[in-house]
Amino acid sequence: MKIVLDENAVMPSRSHEWDAGLDLYSRESRYVSPGEHVVFDTGVHVEIPKGYVGLITSKSGLMAKGITSRGTIDSGYTGSIRAVLFNHGERGYLVQKGDKITQMVVLPVLIEGVELTDTLEETERGAGGFGSTGR
Repeated sequence: MKIVLDENAVMPSRSHEWDAGLDLYSRESRYVSPGEHVVFDTGVHVEIPKGYVGLITSKSGLMAKGITSRGTIDSGYTGSIRAVLFNHGERGYLVQKGDKITQMVVLPVLIEGVELTDTLEETERGAGGFGSTGR
């Protein structure tokens, strides 16, 4: 996968050879107040292959502190990846320049057309949603 870096951007990396996620790093120090969100421009541009998607997902260590992130990088998008960090915790969190702030997992996706229909195939689960399978 081809990657271009803006000035002061850090190359995405895996901490271990077989890690699914590529860590993305902050280019600046910023404070994320409780109940707030902050957008971090990572300065990382990627060329995600057609038929794949880059899913931005939280780092587990930050999630334990109430800091989450989520996003989708479609193939064809080559702008800088911006990560939105949400603080669901009761304490503020200071992100330092160079900190790992989120990760990107690249996965294949099925690109299939959509078809309007009057009915859907019968399934065992049907329309059962929240809590329908028990505890």
